[in-house]
Amino acid sequence: MNHSNSEIWIHWIFVTIGRQALIDAPREKLLCRTLENFIEVFANSHGAFSVLNDHFHLLIKLPLDHLPEAFVNILKHEIRLSLDSSGLKDDFLNWEGDRYAHSVSLNQLSVEKNSINRQDVKHQKVSLSEELKFFGM
Repeated sequence: MNHSNSEIWIHWIFVTIGRQALIDAPREKLLCRTLENFIEVFANSHGAFSVLNDHFHLLIKLPLDHLPEAFVNILKHEIRLSLDSSGLKDDFLNWEGDRYAHSVSLNQLSVEKNSINRQDVKHQKVSLSEELKFFGM
């Protein structure tokens, strides 16, 4: 019997190509709905996300049976399916090639969730480039 437990939390940042403001209001609404569903399925409602016009943040527990890259591909596939079913063009899915992510320890989850929930306020003072430098990315 396997009695091990592992929680690998990752804060992902997905940036549009060229950091262009490609996520308009309809795409933001659809992306929020998709991310809510994704968190529900993969993290039992314990994740967090924030969508801005040129990137989005996602804090989620990595399932034990998924490698990070496979997990990203599943997420992108779910977003593409949502866009296709809505009739919105998916050209904003041309994400930057680099992945921005860092692990989050269990004792920092609430702080990280709070930070993600306040991204709209944060980015009034701090640019995306400055934020990524702060994370060492």
